Amino acid sequence: MGVYHLMGLGLSSGTVIGPLTYLAHRYRRWNADDRRFFARSGEVRQRAAGEKVGDVQALVLFTTHEVLNGERLAFDYVDNPPGRIAEGPKQRGRPMKEVLRDLLRREWPAISGGRTYGMVFWCEVDRRDIRSTYERVIRVVAALAGVGGQGKEMWANLTGGNNVINAALELAAMLSGDVARLYYVQAENQAAEKCVRYTAENGYWVELPVMPLAMSRVSDAVLHLLSQEGASARDLYSRLLQHEEYWNLIQGIAFETFQDLYLRPMWKQGLIAEASGGYVVGPQWELIRPYEDALQQARQAGLTKALTIEQFAEQETWIEREELALM
Repeated sequence: MGVYHLMGLGLSSGTVIGPLTYLAHRYRRWNADDRRFFARSGEVRQRAAGEKVGDVQALVLFTTHEVLNGERLAFDYVDNPPGRIAEGPKQRGRPMKEVLRDLLRREWPAISGGRTYGMVFWCEVDRRDIRSTYERVIRVVAALAGVGGQGKEMWANLTGGNNVINAALELAAMLSGDVARLYYVQAENQAAEKCVRYTAENGYWVELPVMPLAMSRVSDAVLHLLSQEGASARDLYSRLLQHEEYWNLIQGIAFETFQDLYLRPMWKQGLIAEASGGYVVGPQWELIRPYEDALQQARQAGLTKALTIEQFAEQETWIEREELALM
């Protein structure tokens, strides 16, 4: 099983090709440090057999209508040797799909895991609308997470595209808990920014922690009750114990422990707020709730329809599936 890389895409082809070539370099070399780098990838049986893991199976690129239809051309780029900065000659910008097809056919085979084709999913988003962009990202994440029981392994690249796209990718990773890795790649100077391949091994790849925001079942239950009406700490505790669905969550937990383990941390995070006589839903939850709701809707749709991302692409006009020959 290979890795699905989710990426924002603007006008720089290097934000896609750069990390691909960096990964290919480490995949080919496969020293002890590289094996540790890819150690969380693949299936247990693959790692037990000493097989290489971490190959790239598919790219899911989130970008705008103007980039997809070639209205805005890709930036000029320098076809640099891997691991080095070069200043020329420059390759003229063309429609992004054309540029990436040519470059991917050349670079992807080195980390394709022997596949003769690579899957590219072109996803159209509105770079000015965080809510709609997130909703499309989270539907893709939910579709990939639901495949084959364990789901597909997903890494998210926060280098390309704009802040809206990258914020949506990061938020989807944190809320879902289904994205294995967050990363971005950085260039050391302006000349490096124009290079299409990775320019240095040290300092190029930056790993980011995936900070899960997934709520505990007790926190979910508290927020559900408070969304109906405010309540004191003691009243919340009693209502949870008497609720046919929630009672087993806190059975055997003393009231003081319930306050210390759940209510105080939720108050500190802004998920609940103090009000006259008790607690109400807090401002932080009001911010999170629309995104959490979109996640749950996407997951529920996946359970109902059980669509793969390929089937998903056949039904939605904003996502296009392309099979790219690599051999």
